[in-house]
Amino acid sequence: MKFRRLKLVIALCQFCIIFGMKAACLFSPYNKLEQNNLMSGQYNIYYESSEPSIAFAAEDLKRILSEKNMSVSLLPLMEFSNNPNSVQIVIADNKSEVIGAMTEANGKVIKEMKAQDYALRVTGQGKNKTYWVIGGDRIGAMYGGIHLGEIVMSSGLDSMIDKDFSPYIAKRGLKFNIPLDSRTPSHDDRGTSAQSNIINMWDFNFWTTYLDELARQRFNVISLWSKHPFPSMIKLEEYPDVALNDIYDDTGKIKTMTIDEKIVLWQKVMDYADHRGIEFYIITWNIHMNGALGKYGITQSKENEITKDYQRKSVSKLLSTYPKLAGIGTTAGENMHGVNSDEKEEWLWETYGKGIQDVQNEQPDRKIRFIHRYWWTDFNKINSRFKQLKDGYDMSFKYGRARIYSAYNPQFAEKEFFPNIPKGVSTWWNLRNDDIYNLRWGDAEYVRKYILNLPKGERTAGYYMGSDRFVWARESISKNPTSPRILENEKHWFSFLLWGRMGYDPETSPELLKGLIGNRFPSVDSNDLYTAWQESSKVIPLINKFHWFSWDYLWWPEACIGSGVANAIDGYHNIYDFINAPVMDDSNLITIKNYVRAIIDQSKISGTTPLQVADMLELYGKEALSLTEKMNSYDNNELAETIGDIKAMAHLGNYYSAKIRGATNLKLYLVSNNEKYKTIAIGQLEESLKFWKLYSKILTEQYIKMNISMQGVFDWDKLEKEVKADIDLAKKA
Repeated sequence: MKFRRLKLVIALCQFCIIFGMKAACLFSPYNKLEQNNLMSGQYNIYYESSEPSIAFAAEDLKRILSEKNMSVSLLPLMEFSNNPNSVQIVIADNKSEVIGAMTEANGKVIKEMKAQDYALRVTGQGKNKTYWVIGGDRIGAMYGGIHLGEIVMSSGLDSMIDKDFSPYIAKRGLKFNIPLDSRTPSHDDRGTSAQSNIINMWDFNFWTTYLDELARQRFNVISLWSKHPFPSMIKLEEYPDVALNDIYDDTGKIKTMTIDEKIVLWQKVMDYADHRGIEFYIITWNIHMNGALGKYGITQSKENEITKDYQRKSVSKLLSTYPKLAGIGTTAGENMHGVNSDEKEEWLWETYGKGIQDVQNEQPDRKIRFIHRYWWTDFNKINSRFKQLKDGYDMSFKYGRARIYSAYNPQFAEKEFFPNIPKGVSTWWNLRNDDIYNLRWGDAEYVRKYILNLPKGERTAGYYMGSDRFVWARESISKNPTSPRILENEKHWFSFLLWGRMGYDPETSPELLKGLIGNRFPSVDSNDLYTAWQESSKVIPLINKFHWFSWDYLWWPEACIGSGVANAIDGYHNIYDFINAPVMDDSNLITIKNYVRAIIDQSKISGTTPLQVADMLELYGKEALSLTEKMNSYDNNELAETIGDIKAMAHLGNYYSAKIRGATNLKLYLVSNNEKYKTIAIGQLEESLKFWKLYSKILTEQYIKMNISMQGVFDWDKLEKEVKADIDLAKKA
């Protein structure tokens, strides 16, 4: 196929020459593949082959250059010579003797470097250039090599310039609710994504591929969240029957595996992660004894001394079994009912705090980071105990509630957290995405602003991004899956890249990002795809701010539903739910009820009105649909799904736009009894049904209906009946 396309390009070039036209005009964004195939040259990559982190970057770079039809050799760093007869690339850390050779070649002096830092340098001329990647440590060198690969993919090696880089935020991570086993679940493993991925948690190949991708995306932390992971990860001499052999999902046993084999697997995974600069943490909720309950008299009561002893020994054994485990975190809940903060923290100190101390008494040089979530407890009760830890502790706070996609500058920490926390305490920001599970999202400017608005300096220990209702492992719903199914951080590669890379460098240029899109999808105009993606991705943040329900169980905007749990609306959010909904604090948006009251009272309106919100949503959808209308995927399934997701998000935005207009006019009718508003409302709700059908059509083409834990099965066809019911509600008003 590529050969036929190349012959076509050559024929067209000949045609242009014959007729006096500029053949160069053929090399539009649609012909990047042909341009790359016509490039050639010899490239020698010199690197420290004994260092796995640097070797990973070098091998990645070789693959990228080879895909550009370049001849590439990987050579030991000791063979480097400053007398090149080809293009040379050097990847090393700043302790390497090769720095002297760079200086001799008149390379720009590199200032003092720290962990994760790297410098890019160019020396020489023409085909005798040398490109230098020098890291402040092995991970900095790895990141520099990855960056060089991005430059090759986006704009070509010749576009590299001298520049120094340091991480904006030192720790950039994922919140990964890990479905280890149905007997040791995470927060809620009933969903499709959890059940389908239990088996993958015990596959070393899954983890190597996943961690490689995270490193490319500049993540360096993965936090595994589980109610009580210990029976699946350790064995205790004092409680041997707690250790669980084999792997179970909700259907029964799915894999034979001894606890010893499980331990070896996780040791290998954490060792491999270290080679990619990625730290593992384990974070729990309390008091849960999944897998241990009922054995040896273990219960979930804080008064049970056996439980307390078992928990303390479990914490110690986990840390001693896994020397590469960077730390452990915990929560004073969500299963400590009727217990005050002082009692909670005393139990946590006696189990987690002393468990950590037990390990450090045996391993005095071992650094263990402890993370205490600010959730259902009191800071003073935490501090009075955990300040005794040798390495101190960090806090953790849900920075935007469960809505990472709402405001890029949420004020919850300023109002609720910082007034209670001394300035010297560092905090991990829990960036919860319980907004978008299905559709590919990608708004670089939103992420840039979000990262730059995180608290500065010592107040930020790092961040981890993830969900409570979804497992970001392998995708499980595509109707055109690869085998094995691709990773979620491959399907959502652009979103993950933004949240990882922007955390390292929030000044990452749009040009580089557009170039990466163009390299991945050479058959479409990368500027148009970048812009369409960005416009459609503005839909969910705006609708979340306008229809504000802060927690995951309350609202899922991709389906317009709530869980029915506690105070949540049960199922579809209908037209009256939109009329009565609050807006996000500090959003400068006006609720439908307040807007209608102002209209009726003829009072001054200050803020963005519901109808203006509807106009903005419509504009986002219009722009995204216009740019993608004529895009052709050329049998590239990933591109087809990406374009489909962008269109689906645009249709969803149009659905919400029409629904907001309908709700506003219905409220105007209810207050004024003016029939014209009712007529307008019915017409707008009929429009919303049209857009829901367009949204559903794409979902049907691309995806299997899946179960979301707590929210239930996302059945867009059944929900269509609810959308129709909105029209009937307006007619009956």
